[in-house]
Amino acid sequence: MSDFVVLATADWDHPLWTNKQHVAVALADLGHRVLYVDSLGVRGPRVDRSDMGRILRRLRRGLRLPRKVRSGVWVVSPLVLPGQSRGLQGRFNRWSLNFSLFLADCVLDLRRPLLWTFNPQTLAYLGLKRFHAFQAAVYFCVDRIQAQPGMPVQQLEDAERDLCAQASALFTTSPKLLAALGPLNAGSHGFGNVADADHFGQALTPPIQRPDDWPQTSGPVLVFIGAIDSYKLDLSMLEVLMERTPYWTYLLIGPVGEADPSTDVSSWRRFENVHLLGTRDYSALPAYLAYADVALLPLQLNEYTRHMYPMKFFEYLAAGRPVVATAIPSLQDQSDVALLCPPDAVSFEAAIRCALAGEGPTLEQRLRRAGLQTYRTRTEAMLDCLDRHGLMPDLPLAPQAPPLHRVRVQFSRRKLSAQFCLLGLRLLELLGCSEMSQHILGSLLAHQPTNITLLSALARKRLAVGDHSGGSALIERIWHEDGVVDVLHQLLFHRHSRPGGRHDQLHMFEALASSTALPLHYAGYCTVVSTYLAMESNDSEALSRGVDALGNILVTLQADPDLYRCLKQNHENRVELLMSAQLARLRALIALQDTQALHLAAIEVLAMTCRYDPFAIDCTTVARSMCTIMRSLTVAAVMAWHAEDASCFDHVVNEMERLSKAFHAERFDHVLNESQASHRQFADAVVAMLQSRCWSSEDVEVRPELEWLVAPLDFVDVLDYRYERSDRARSFLQSLRHL
Repeated sequence: MSDFVVLATADWDHPLWTNKQHVAVALADLGHRVLYVDSLGVRGPRVDRSDMGRILRRLRRGLRLPRKVRSGVWVVSPLVLPGQSRGLQGRFNRWSLNFSLFLADCVLDLRRPLLWTFNPQTLAYLGLKRFHAFQAAVYFCVDRIQAQPGMPVQQLEDAERDLCAQASALFTTSPKLLAALGPLNAGSHGFGNVADADHFGQALTPPIQRPDDWPQTSGPVLVFIGAIDSYKLDLSMLEVLMERTPYWTYLLIGPVGEADPSTDVSSWRRFENVHLLGTRDYSALPAYLAYADVALLPLQLNEYTRHMYPMKFFEYLAAGRPVVATAIPSLQDQSDVALLCPPDAVSFEAAIRCALAGEGPTLEQRLRRAGLQTYRTRTEAMLDCLDRHGLMPDLPLAPQAPPLHRVRVQFSRRKLSAQFCLLGLRLLELLGCSEMSQHILGSLLAHQPTNITLLSALARKRLAVGDHSGGSALIERIWHEDGVVDVLHQLLFHRHSRPGGRHDQLHMFEALASSTALPLHYAGYCTVVSTYLAMESNDSEALSRGVDALGNILVTLQADPDLYRCLKQNHENRVELLMSAQLARLRALIALQDTQALHLAAIEVLAMTCRYDPFAIDCTTVARSMCTIMRSLTVAAVMAWHAEDASCFDHVVNEMERLSKAFHAERFDHVLNESQASHRQFADAVVAMLQSRCWSSEDVEVRPELEWLVAPLDFVDVLDYRYERSDRARSFLQSLRHL
């Protein structure tokens, strides 16, 4: 199964468990391995007993290796300066976290791990590129932390927006959070909150012993479980309610003022019917709910609660208790299983009386809803969602799948010894002993048949001497063993690393493209590259083979129902391969002057573009593919011109205008600003030129002259937007005019 690094904002052993611990447990219960990273401290420490206790515990645990807390879950507690993300203190925190992760990686041997973070300041501590390279980085936003007291609001706002823009996917619990952050990420999904239904369902399983500290009373007992903080609970309303109803007993379980030191409930001491029990162990909570008559959720309506989705709501339901809660936005669709009301004492009292009289939702309704809202079902849904986006690793992992820290491989004994041996073999070759070098390399591989460094060296040698089938077989072995083929990546995307001339390279990539063992993103790009090499070599037979192979790739890709929501980065993204294959096929058909096939391909490009939503795709892929799709649409526009189809020409230009406007969205700024190429200017220039070439379908005589389309078509071959007339573009247009 997969490995996960969970970056939490709560320590594992905090008595009030939240989404962080429960998600880690759910992942482990599904068979995954989880490294849980204790809170890094979003705010600075306070001089009180609670924070001092946490600091002392962190000092005791900070230098330990990962400790196993349950099956499939390990915990690390990095030594950090709480609330510090900048300057020297921030550098120390980054170093400390990364050092803790490196030690955990060495101990647990984490392979292609996914990052699952709850911390909005993640980018201040970790670079996401490492996780993007392996698989994915997921941000799960469960509440609006910056609305809590004492938080650096603007700093958290900025950090969270940056994280949402760079994370592979974004999950939220409440609709308000999704509305606020969703537009920043293509993989945004709301999942609501849930509960450990099995655990709290124990409240309905007799016999369960009454807690020893249960108050002696004959009247109804109203229970609240959770942190008692004035920034989210309506304490004033509660006090009025307590005073109005002395015949009801109020039992509150949880720490007072842990997140908000200004919380003051000292005035409640005058009430004999109010009992503040403090924190109780998580395992004991079902017993308290078992003897409760009503469970309360008396929240304020403010910036924090409008963005929250209280987990305890479903814990109450799972325990079978009638629930009376403030009607916050996230609970509006739960009114059929709970009594929701405004946060005033009169409304709460009336709702509680209804609950005590049995006039609210039935026990069956409550339990049915709780059964649907469990951590296991939600976590399974989240993983399915990631899988549809292409963000879950293919299982089983390769035996030598990359670890979290590549330095472990780079400085491993196998790697260093292989490099030393290859250096000696290189010296032998320089001395003219190539045959002896080959023999020794074969002997080394006989003793170490899975050594990636040796296999890569032999693959290069086989390909360099024209043994393409032998080189392909070795590359397939590397893929099966490592799950990554660096030597093939170099050949595909670094022209200077390719051996031989164009014809040799063409045959090499055709051999690699024919592999049935390599994944589509490798074999597909081999086909794209071989097609371009066939164009450069003026090899019409190879071009025809390339066109057929590219057509098969496009069919395979478009059969994938999740194609247009792929969030993988770089060349593993299926949409990027789709666009590259489309453009390569169009250019090959132009070279072959196959007008009929080109018309059909242009229609297919337009249909593909209509399905393409830049806001549903990984930002990096959008930026990298921007010019590719614009060049393909330019060909489609030219073919509409050739067919004298003004409406089709307008359709193509409208799609190009739609995409050009989308490319200017704020979401893509961080990617495009890092790029040296002027992608936006390129897109704008092509659209502007084609817009000026539109004509009316009622007046074919005003259709643009051939010369007007030379400049746009020139962009299909040239990336920069210069207005030179290309002989190749003009020649192709002239050939169309004569057909």
